[in-house]
Amino acid sequence: MSERRVVLITQRRDHVPGRPEVRDALEDAWAACLWEAGWVPFPAVNVAAAAAIQFEALRPGLVILSGGNDAPGTGQDLVPARDETEAVLLSLAARTGTPVLGVCRGAQMLALAAGMRLVRVEGHVRVRHALTGPLARAWRGPAEVASFHHWGVEEDSLPAGWDVLARAEEGGVEAFASRERRSLGVLWHPERDPHHLPAVIEYLEAYAP
Repeated sequence: MSERRVVLITQRRDHVPGRPEVRDALEDAWAACLWEAGWVPFPAVNVAAAAAIQFEALRPGLVILSGGNDAPGTGQDLVPARDETEAVLLSLAARTGTPVLGVCRGAQMLALAAGMRLVRVEGHVRVRHALTGPLARAWRGPAEVASFHHWGVEEDSLPAGWDVLARAEEGGVEAFASRERRSLGVLWHPERDPHHLPAVIEYLEAYAP
């Protein structure tokens, strides 16, 4: 078996109904997809200082900001501990040149950290839709992607050095990236389709080696 690389992936925060309990959680598809793609996944805890130590100890080859919860300013599902953790990991990734993949909420957090604006979008919850653009043409992924998000990225707010790599059928931004930052944000859920997540990661590595 070839040597596997480490990926550090953030977790959502869930309040347990009927219990005074908050749980960090990660859909199990993530672990299976990443393992099959040759990665060893490590969930990041939602304590910023501890997540920073995880990063320093593991020296991951990739950081993934996963989906779930609302990004700041987009809803009532406030998760300040997760927000702080992801901010710290983004800072560490930028400092060390570690690639970052943001998925759904993770893409929104990547956008906010880069100074982009989020805008409300319609028709992107519990649907599948086609993609157009360089990423869709190059990665040979599925014809449609699984979408579950209320917020997207305002194209005019992308800073210099960030490119739109995929659009939804109505023209809205669905993927954006920066070679300098070695970062890719996708507003759909590649972990929910077989062979989809590995293809996205391979595209990121080719786009920003």
